[in-house]
Amino acid sequence: MKYILELILTTVIIFFVWNFLKRMFFKKIFKFPQPRNDENVTQQKTSKNLDSKIHWDAETVDYEEVKEPKEK
Repeated sequence: MKYILELILTTVIIFFVWNFLKRMFFKKIFKFPQPRNDENVTQQKTSKNLDSKIHWDAETVDYEEVKEPKEK
């Protein structure tokens, strides 16, 4: 029973240590350049340009007032 618990404990510790070391070193060694996503950048720029050109005020928005019927 003691050996089984030791085995389980050591495997858990080795698992976490291995993941930590893998996260530390393999990202630095095998870091590949990611392709830049230019669509998102241009889309954000165009939306900012549109927002800067449009000036919203209360008169540009049409709304309909809803009245609740009175209950008797």
